[in-house]
Amino acid sequence: MKFSEMKISSRTVDALTGMNYIEATEVQEKTIPLILQGKEVIVRSQTGTGKTAAFGVGLIEKILNDRNKKALVLAPTRELAIQLTKELRALASNHRIRIFVLYGGEDIERQLQVISRGYEIIVATPGRLLDHFRRKTVDLSLFNLIVLDEADRMLDMGFQEDITTVLDNINLERQIMLFSATIDQSIKNIANNFMREPIVLEVGPAEKVQTIDEQFIKLDRSEKFSKLREILHQEAVSRVIVFVATKRAAEYVGRKLYEYRMSANYLHGDMRQQKRERIMRDFREGRFRVLVATDVAARGLHIEEVSHIINYDQANDKDTHTHRIGRTGRMGKAGKAITFIDSEPFVRRTSGRGRTNSTRDNTKDYRKTNDYHKTYTSSKYQRSSHRRY
Repeated sequence: MKFSEMKISSRTVDALTGMNYIEATEVQEKTIPLILQGKEVIVRSQTGTGKTAAFGVGLIEKILNDRNKKALVLAPTRELAIQLTKELRALASNHRIRIFVLYGGEDIERQLQVISRGYEIIVATPGRLLDHFRRKTVDLSLFNLIVLDEADRMLDMGFQEDITTVLDNINLERQIMLFSATIDQSIKNIANNFMREPIVLEVGPAEKVQTIDEQFIKLDRSEKFSKLREILHQEAVSRVIVFVATKRAAEYVGRKLYEYRMSANYLHGDMRQQKRERIMRDFREGRFRVLVATDVAARGLHIEEVSHIINYDQANDKDTHTHRIGRTGRMGKAGKAITFIDSEPFVRRTSGRGRTNSTRDNTKDYRKTNDYHKTYTSSKYQRSSHRRY
């Protein structure tokens, strides 16, 4: 369906067209009408499916129809909050809708000056939002449109109590929209405690065939760096994220790659926010092609056209592994994920996940591994359902 065929304002359609959004993705086509009808929704959707525009268009249109409405969008990280704000501002570019972002690491007094001017939409991380709530500089009871984006990640990061506090204090006449890559018991608990007959949408890959070519390589720890260099030299790598387990590993691998005259930089959670934003901006703009990052630093990092994900260090669990590799193969683009492993159980734990499956590679010669791995694709709307709890 084209956006021009939806019951949304022509100015919003023009803004979407300016962003090269003509055809709605599955999540947009299914979610926007429900939001406009005032329904509460739980949407299971991976990154790269267009969910920001799905709830963004819904929020904008609801506010245009009732200027007394205010929207709150909660995101797990500063990086994602900033990214969401940019996209929401683009979507609202033809309307007089004020959108501000609140996150930790920025001067709270400056944020006070901004929000004192008035707003229609606030995008925030849970911790900083509650800082303002306790200072009585943000009145949560004013918000009647609520979006929880990447809700599963917020819960994984320990924001359960913060989310509960927020939802306990928002307007009683509210509409909650929850977006998550997974729907587990903790997500269902939020639905049962705070939502009113939510409609559940399970959305598969959006718009086009989505392909992730995933490969596992077994090797000793001492071989990791040389194998990484070999891959970066041999593969057609345009933009790659290398995941490591610790900040020390991020610094070590990033600096070593730079010493070998590779276009690389590193990112971890202990860096100052200004430096992190500069590094992410440079990576997004193509000023270097290899980003070495920890999971904490990369949460909420949304960069299109990442050709490769390399798990230099294994993820601790399935969800983290899935979230890592989901940064490639987005919006119909092909991508490749390579994981260095030292244990067979890890392959069994992480195989068979959604749109990708994996084959273990026991060879030592990377050039031979093409005979061992397989490519799996998920076609449009392959795993979509529409039901109520």
